[in-house]
Amino acid sequence: MPTYLLHGFRWPRSAIRVHIIVHNIDDAAAEYVVSPSTSAALLQSLRDLYPHLIQAIPHLRFVEQYDPTDIGPSALSQPYAFVADKVEVCRLSVDVGEVMGQGVAADGWEALVELRDQLAPGEKVGWWVVCNGDEQRLKPSNDDELYEDMENEVKPRGKLKKLLSKER
Repeated sequence: MPTYLLHGFRWPRSAIRVHIIVHNIDDAAAEYVVSPSTSAALLQSLRDLYPHLIQAIPHLRFVEQYDPTDIGPSALSQPYAFVADKVEVCRLSVDVGEVMGQGVAADGWEALVELRDQLAPGEKVGWWVVCNGDEQRLKPSNDDELYEDMENEVKPRGKLKKLLSKER
């Protein structure tokens, strides 16, 4: 289960959905922004819309929080994803003070704040610890594809596995 220490801001899921629809981003799934196709499509959209900002934030990436043991109402769609300019993977341990002490370049900070103002006004820019229990979770586009994948021996994990076992 990857745990990240990141510098960035929360992007509300509803705002991600609106961004995808308004900018007609066909290859993006609002519920799964860490998938390679969604991440690439969202980054390209931001490059097109805010080239001067994205140029100042060369390592911008998206991070999701996800708990595969959660079976509550928000289990499949957390209310936020994170937009980050600095991401440190926490293996067994990490010196938080050292990572935070490295800081962020001044122009990168200003660009991130400006990007936040465009995407998620009012959200805090700061340091976050984010856990993702299953970054590689299965993301079918419809039920037929889900069952087709299962027939081809792609094994669902986490919440998807629990939901499928309840349906049977």
